[in-house]
Amino acid sequence: MRKSSHAFSRSLGTCGSSVRELVPKLLDFFRATWLDWLAMSAVGGVITALWFTHPDLSHVFPVASDGTLYRPDLAYPHIKPVFSAAAAGVLSALIPLATFLLAQYWIRSFTDFGAAVLGLGYSLVTGTCFQIILKKNIGGFRPHFLDVCQPRLPPHAGQGSGFQQIMYRIDQVCTGENRWDIRNAMESFPSGHAEIVFAAFCFMAIYLFTHLKITGCESGPSTTLARHGRYWKMLLVVIPIVFATYLSSTLVSGYQHHAHDVIFGALIGIMMAAFGYRMVYRGILSDEWSTVPYLELHGTTKREQAEGLETAPV
Repeated sequence: MRKSSHAFSRSLGTCGSSVRELVPKLLDFFRATWLDWLAMSAVGGVITALWFTHPDLSHVFPVASDGTLYRPDLAYPHIKPVFSAAAAGVLSALIPLATFLLAQYWIRSFTDFGAAVLGLGYSLVTGTCFQIILKKNIGGFRPHFLDVCQPRLPPHAGQGSGFQQIMYRIDQVCTGENRWDIRNAMESFPSGHAEIVFAAFCFMAIYLFTHLKITGCESGPSTTLARHGRYWKMLLVVIPIVFATYLSSTLVSGYQHHAHDVIFGALIGIMMAAFGYRMVYRGILSDEWSTVPYLELHGTTKREQAEGLETAPV
């Protein structure tokens, strides 16, 4: 009984010691990066403001008086998406964060964890701002647009424009009751879902690629992870990309986006993931520097310094 009490006391002491060590590291991290978080918060405010603005309502689409369907690619049924925007956002944040945290079991570097979190924030916030600017100013009709618009047939004579006066705006012919759905159906390009999941999961894939030493370097902070086998490493890197591709593909099969919307959104996400990683680590393809953060904390341990932080290139 006494031994159990001593063991329990030791475990509590270890836990308390870990918390006491973590708090100064967190404070040091936020002191070093507060300006970045402030800038990302400002961009987040811009994103929120843009989200509540109306898309370009001047877009026109063809409606024939005899009911001829000129755009069958816009006539798909409006169904609930497999993953909502909120679900995609939560998954894109939590899964990479959990991966970075789990990796610390081997890496044991708070600086590395902080850099990964910061880089993920760069990727998600910047990519979201990028795509929402395009979405609100360019947009375009979703595959289910006509289903939510419910255009009046025949349209009122003399209101059309363009060749044979068959082009109409939503305020001229749409009879659908849900104006939010109609406006949302005018924001097809690019896909925000695809952008955010590719930004998050490609960042995660790059993190795994570099920290698992896929290219074969056996030195640096990830030696323990890189010691045995190679194919399992490839699988771990590819799985996030497959998951992002699956989530994005459901947008096409669920008539939420056209294929080109998803492809362009994915390209934005991939670009932001690469930029975000390179902003916080000293390389991507370099075996020597791809796991060395730019972030320098006063609480950096001697172990971290010995593993390359002190000799990183300037």
